[in-house]
Amino acid sequence: MLHLTLVVAATAATAVAQPEIRQIDKLDLPSDHSWLGTQVGGISGIDFEPGWNSWALISDDKGNHGPVRGYLADVQINGDRLTNVEVNLVMPMCWGTGELMKGPQYDGESIRFLPHRDYFGEPTLIWASEGAAQQGYPPRLYEVCTGATRMDSWTAPEWQRPDGRRSGAKNNRAYESIAILADRVAMVATEEPLIQDGDTFVRLSIFDLNKPESDPVHEYAYPLDPPMKGEPGAQNGLVELIGLADGRLLSMERSWTMTAKQSIRIFLVEMEGATDVLGQDSLNSGGFTGVQKTLLADLGGSIGNAEGMCLGPKLESGHQSLILCTDNNFAPGIPTSFVLYEIVDPEGKVVPADRLAPGEALLGAH
Repeated sequence: MLHLTLVVAATAATAVAQPEIRQIDKLDLPSDHSWLGTQVGGISGIDFEPGWNSWALISDDKGNHGPVRGYLADVQINGDRLTNVEVNLVMPMCWGTGELMKGPQYDGESIRFLPHRDYFGEPTLIWASEGAAQQGYPPRLYEVCTGATRMDSWTAPEWQRPDGRRSGAKNNRAYESIAILADRVAMVATEEPLIQDGDTFVRLSIFDLNKPESDPVHEYAYPLDPPMKGEPGAQNGLVELIGLADGRLLSMERSWTMTAKQSIRIFLVEMEGATDVLGQDSLNSGGFTGVQKTLLADLGGSIGNAEGMCLGPKLESGHQSLILCTDNNFAPGIPTSFVLYEIVDPEGKVVPADRLAPGEALLGAH
């Protein structure tokens, strides 16, 4: 069992224990593994919906190794063992006409269940695409049914759309994470700051999913850790978010270098007191209060290129499970890894957000 770095927030009088994250198992799928005729690879997002006892995955394959696709799956946890990841359904992403999505603009990076029943009595899903800034394609969100047919979409607002070198999302550093905060309320973030926002703060954008093709209703500034020191070409970005019941978040940051080193860190994020920066032209000049974050676990490079993260079911121990998955970029010989953790959380801080809870208070007047 691997005990990971803990961070304990202390005051002069008391010490408040933060949740402890412990790795308990890991499952590697070889690079030539296949699911229902599709090559396993590029797994950039994972989610669990307890009400449906179902899992979803998304690949960032743009059509080079199969269709642009997600999966419905069964991540099998027995006791403290992660025994298998079995896919039940391949979801080739398509338009209402049945035409398959294909091309660089469809770059799946995160996926979440929306548990409210659709017309057929099933949940829907929302996935984030980074787009392709160098070719002028903006980031987008797509809501799909379990048959993978596009139902609605949200294009990044004007200030997040790439316009060359002056503003907008950077190429391959755009929408990377989605958190569901309440019923049809989503928080979305780019991996790195927008061009006009400098080097430190990423915008956490809240969308009203009842209004397709609408702009965010709120934005908050999330401070990134600096990249690894002394490493050539080191970069650091925000790769996943999870909404929690008390309004906080879990976040995952990933550092990487030109020599293929990775470092993964998980934080508890406090939203209270943060300034709504919606409408602020740039985050490079200050004048606002960002969200606060506390390091819970520093995984280093122990698991590879982790991009997906979700809360799973309660374990037999009664502890909350956490699952990470890695993106092998379809590289021969590099496995796709699923890593199971337990969260020892005596104060009950890490509880999944109720995705069916009313979201009016989060959206506010808009």
